[in-house]
Order: sequence, then structure tokens, then C-alpha cells
Amino acid sequence: MTKRRLGPAKVDRTFRPDRALEWAMGAFVLFGMLALFVFVRPQQPAELTSADAAQAMLDFRENLPMASTASRIGQVTAGAAAADVLEVLGASAEDAEAAVDALRQTGLVDRKRMRPGTALTAYFDESALQDDTSRLIAVSIKPDARNTLLATRQADDRFFVSVLTARLMTSHRRVAGEIETTLAAALAEGGGTPGHATALASLFPDDPALAAGGVRGDRFDAVFEVAEDERGNFIENGDLVFAAFNGTTSHGSWYLYTPGDSGRTEFFDANGVAAQPFLTRFPIGRVPINSGFGQRYHPLTGYLHLHTGVDYRAPAGTPIQAAGDGVIEFVGFSDGYGRHVRIRHKRGFETLYAHMSKSAGLAAGDTVNAGDIIGYVGDTGSATGAHLHYEIRRNGRYVNPMTLELPSGRNLASEPEEYAAFLKQKATIDALRGATVPDSLMAATLLPVVHTSSP
Repeated sequence: MTKRRLGPAKVDRTFRPDRALEWAMGAFVLFGMLALFVFVRPQQPAELTSADAAQAMLDFRENLPMASTASRIGQVTAGAAAADVLEVLGASAEDAEAAVDALRQTGLVDRKRMRPGTALTAYFDESALQDDTSRLIAVSIKPDARNTLLATRQADDRFFVSVLTARLMTSHRRVAGEIETTLAAALAEGGGTPGHATALASLFPDDPALAAGGVRGDRFDAVFEVAEDERGNFIENGDLVFAAFNGTTSHGSWYLYTPGDSGRTEFFDANGVAAQPFLTRFPIGRVPINSGFGQRYHPLTGYLHLHTGVDYRAPAGTPIQAAGDGVIEFVGFSDGYGRHVRIRHKRGFETLYAHMSKSAGLAAGDTVNAGDIIGYVGDTGSATGAHLHYEIRRNGRYVNPMTLELPSGRNLASEPEEYAAFLKQKATIDALRGATVPDSLMAATLLPVVHTSSP
């Protein structure tokens, strides 16, 4: 048998009519690839500002067919939590929990339960119905006057929350006129709050009727701060910055001011003098303190308990002065306080002076003035040595005499730079009031109840 020697295979490159279709398809593919390379360029993602991003999230519905997007509003109640509301509106239980959890992560809503009355707006893609529930794509709520929260579904089905905060502008509002029913009602008619009424009344402690609501016909003038958004829409009320009163018992005017050196904001009268403290922290003068206010181990019993006052170290027989004007509530003896005196003051305050060696011959019902001697330092009752135990109570609760906010009695007229700054601020407030006459003529110039905003 003769063997045939095999050589390298040859490729037939000649054109053959029966392969024309293959040549045409190859040419079409090559031409298409060339066209893509020439005409198509990679597009860099546009950089969005935070404002653009926020607006894009607000307008997310524009990216969906109008027919398939729906919004529904519900409200949290005492018996229906936020997730329950979303389920009632049409969301699945899983989507509702995920959206609410994302909203809670902001810290702007209650982590346990949103307060009743909170409104939720839910947005759905109704083209994706599953088990009779719509696909939840966003939830928005307004937890407070300043903020709006928008939770939007992302590509991975997680919810991302955007916090939109209103840019606030501070203006002022004036309310002035006569009391017809109560001071709070008169202020409310002009946009004020019960807190403004309380603050105004506290500036005139000599008039107990004002604290109870005032007397019909008494005249007042008040200016307080108002927060508004960029469109001028009311957001919330701020602090009282001016208060004037002309009643049957007391009268005067007060301006809120913060001295630059102390940073302590308080009310000053038209002459730049702050209210005098109606209580003192030091009824036997500035002497050493044995024990301060707060938790401590009792030196006799050894038990940990609240030390309800301040212990001042002083020799037996040192005179004790009344901390402020008031009426004697109690003079007597007890095992703990020993011989002690309790005085009732204005504004819901009481003071107590314990471990006295003797009192100054006072009896319950007697009236005393600040600085009057009411007794003498001793060591009666549960005491390890001569000292004064001094307590201040406000509305029945113990407060720390060392940290209690009290008027300073500061006179800015003796400080030229601070006084000039105060007068400048006073002029601004007076311009808001339209005041062009001395405060002594205030009663003749007060207007009917109105409210205006500063320019």
C-alpha cells in the first residue's frame, strides 16, 4: 500500500456565490461597531448640589408614568402607629416597617411611637400590585414646624431619608391693649402664647392679680420674636423681648438684653437697671459652705439621701436674715431641722432656715422684709455642729440655691459701653412699638390690640 504524505491545509479565499449571505452579514456587523465607536461617547454623571438633590427627591414622581403613581394621606392615632397607617393606605407590612424605621433613624421622630396627629403622605407605584398591595416608593412627614422628612425607596429597596429644613428669619410682633378677660386671652388674640403671659406677669411680682390673669381694664404692651420661613409663613413664636404694664397695683416696662461681658440674658428697665433679686443666696453673708445641695451620705445616719439645701458654717449666735420679703409660715421645732423658720415668698417660692439656737420672736402670719433678722445660728436637731441649713423651694420642689436663676440687680448706667449698646437695642424695640413718648406716658399712648411684624 502506498502511503499518501499529508501537507499543510489550504484555505480557499476565492469568492463563491453560495457564500454571499455570510459576507453580507459580516460587513453589517463591522459597520455597526464602527458607527457605535464614532457616534457614542461615555457621559460623565452630572454633579448635583444639595439643593438639586433635594428638589430631585421632591420631584421623583416625574420619573414615573402619571397613571401609575398615587399619593395617600393618613394620620397616626392613639390606636394606630405609623406602620399601621401605611398598611391601611396600601403598603405591605415589610415596606411600612422599613420606611418608618428609616424615618426614626434621623432622630427627629419618636423612636418608639410617633405622637398622635402626625400626618404621613405615602406615594405608591400602582403598576406593581402584589397581593393587593401597592409598591411603596416614598413617605413624607413633617415632625415639627422646621423640618420635613422624605423617605424614598432606592434601587436596593432600602429607604433613604432626606431632611429638608426651612431657612428661618426672625422678626418681631407687637401686641398691645386692654385686658378684657385674661392677659393670656388678650395676648393670644394677637398671636401670643400662654408662655408670654406667664413671662410678662413674672416681671410684676407685686401684682398677684396679674399672675392669676389680670384685672379687666388693665393695659399692657408686649413685643416677642417670631420665626418665619423665606416666604414669610409663620413657623413658631420666640421669646418675649419687651413687656410693659399699667395696672391698678403695679406698672413699668422691661427690655430683654444680653450684656456682652456676662452673656446672661435678663430684663432691664428703661434706665438700664435689672430687677433686684427678691431672694438672696446668702442669708448670713458670704461664709464657708460645709455641704452643698445634692446626694450625700448623712453625717449621723450614714445613709445616702438628697441634701435638700446648703449648709453654711458660722459661729453659734450669728444673726440670720430673711432672704426676701414674705410671710412667716412656720416657727417651731422638729427632730431633723431642730428649731427652724419657714417663709412664704412671691412667685411660688419658700425659704427654710434650720438648726437655729433661737428665733427672733416671730410667729406664723407675721410679715418680714428682706434683711430682717429672723433667728440665730445654732446646732439644734440633727446637726453635728453650729451651722445654718438653708433651703429654697419653688412650687413645693427643692431647688439648688447656688444655681437658681435670679435677677442680678445690675445697673448698666454705670458701664458706658454696655449702656450705649442697651440704649441702641431699646431704641430698636421702641421703634417696633411706635413709641415716641416717655414710658411715663405709656398709658395714654397704648393702642388697641394689634400685631405687626418688623420690616
